[in-house]
Amino acid sequence: MSGNGWVAEAPCAGDSRFTSEETAAGAPTQPLVLQLLSVCQVCPFRSQCIDLVLPSQSLFDGVCGGRLWRNGQALAACEGARPGELRERGRRPITHGTEAGARAHNRRGEPACSLCREAGRLAQQARRARKRANSSDEK
Repeated sequence: MSGNGWVAEAPCAGDSRFTSEETAAGAPTQPLVLQLLSVCQVCPFRSQCIDLVLPSQSLFDGVCGGRLWRNGQALAACEGARPGELRERGRRPITHGTEAGARAHNRRGEPACSLCREAGRLAQQARRARKRANSSDEK
């Protein structure tokens, strides 16, 4: 299923206990956590869930993708959870203060932070200087 249409069909759809403070603070052996992980155990969307939430990047607290997360660290996993499901294929972190960082902000459709904006400005300035130097060499 493409996009995020799977969310409505996930076994956890509409269940706020997956992201409640009680769940996030709970021990991996707490009955509520075990119950929620058992719901994830039969879910066919564990990888997509991790891609949507990006728990390690967002410092997620709660149950997502068959794992109990606290501050973006997986503390426990449901039975049958595979390590390959943990790969977050969503947005990569931005390398701030670089020209690549400025391009990443642009691709995301967001304003560049001051560090990336300055790096982009300096890179553009250097390109213009090289272009002027090349055109004067040709004359």
